[in-house]
Amino acid sequence: MDINRYNISGLRGILGETLTPLTLYYNILAYIKYLEKRSFHKGEKKRIKIFLARDARSSGEAITAYLIGLLNLFGIDVDFGGIIPTPTILHQVKIGGYDGGIAITASHNPIQYNAIKLIKFGGYFLSSNDIEELNKYIEQALNEKNHPSIDYKNLGSSKFESDAYENHIEKALVHFDVELIKSKNIKVATDFCNSTATNIFPKLFKKLNIQNKAIFDKITGTFEREPEPNVNTMYYLSQLMKDGSFDVGFVFDPDADRVAVIFEDGTIPSEEYTLALSYLHYCKNKEGGDCVVNLSTSSMVKYIAEKYGYKVYFAPVGEINVTNKMLSVKANFGGEGNGGVIYFPVSNSRDTIVAVLFILELIAKENEKISNIAKQIPEFKMKKFKFEKKKDLGKDDILKFKDIFYQNEIKIVDFDDSDGVRFNFNNGFCHIRASNTEPVIRIIIESGDQNQFNKLENLIEKLDIF
Repeated sequence: MDINRYNISGLRGILGETLTPLTLYYNILAYIKYLEKRSFHKGEKKRIKIFLARDARSSGEAITAYLIGLLNLFGIDVDFGGIIPTPTILHQVKIGGYDGGIAITASHNPIQYNAIKLIKFGGYFLSSNDIEELNKYIEQALNEKNHPSIDYKNLGSSKFESDAYENHIEKALVHFDVELIKSKNIKVATDFCNSTATNIFPKLFKKLNIQNKAIFDKITGTFEREPEPNVNTMYYLSQLMKDGSFDVGFVFDPDADRVAVIFEDGTIPSEEYTLALSYLHYCKNKEGGDCVVNLSTSSMVKYIAEKYGYKVYFAPVGEINVTNKMLSVKANFGGEGNGGVIYFPVSNSRDTIVAVLFILELIAKENEKISNIAKQIPEFKMKKFKFEKKKDLGKDDILKFKDIFYQNEIKIVDFDDSDGVRFNFNNGFCHIRASNTEPVIRIIIESGDQNQFNKLENLIEKLDIF
């Protein structure tokens, strides 16, 4: 039987096509076995308990009921957190001592998609080694005629756990100057994408004396705009901000693990500024330290690190790859340039509560407009391309790119082939990789030099090697 398997981006698919009850069944069965292998304490098997919650898309309700039922039938206790951000789910697993967790969300994918993201003890997503183990259990389950038995004397229980968001907010606020932020009477505009952010950020803003005007703030089971925060979807909030009544704007994706910043006058910068501005504040005004980012992240972060005497480490795309690298190099700060900030003192994952607090405290501390603060960072122009994936990206393709750059007098300083290939230039980079979630090849170019950027853009647009 051929079913969709869990990967570094979760178990993701179109409902009824690549995400079916049977697909969920076998992946959850494998996850239970994964948890059972870790359920012994001092030689004795303990009862497994997980935390589960979802985003606001309409299919989430049925998937939630199905998964809780499955887990309970196989003896797993489940605390259900309702419709809350994925970072809050991970945080609750971390502080609540749960054996694991499940986030039911397809994040920035369109409404017809849904997904599950599996979490392990400590509030981390599964690593590549964990996923390899999980898929081994899926294969075993597919080949076995007899599946695990159900014992009516040992059924799991389920209950609603309502304090997860409060726990998350309180833990985060400890690391920021609440009184300073409150004293500035900051005005914020927000786009909640009809989903999880609307259930948590108004409560955070109330604690900080923040005046907030929101759009797309009703949970309806669908989205009134494309779910991904990008230049196109940030347009709606930017229009609200044109009159200059706000200090900053925030645009969220459905599970609120990513947030994009809009400047006070409605100007739409790159979504890369969320991480860059947060790291600027971390280095300039807080404890500072090294940073870990994925290979697709803007050079702005590297500039900030070098300015303040720190180092940037790179990891393959995938949130768990960044967190694992942070653990290995003992960095407390990291993230992904698409609007995700990771700050270990609070969470072991991308965390938009933390990202928003970094930006608010930065505005309060600098006592300056966010657009002026952004001018402390050199501007790098970035463009993202997407090509249909007709074949796997191989070493021959990498050599072709080297030749193309060489023939066009673009000097390669070094390269990293841990995830596709990233070519670094004197004032920019080009990252080429296969997507984890779609059958496409993604290419990102960036440069602080307009002539170099134009040359890269023209070369990529004329590509015919995939």
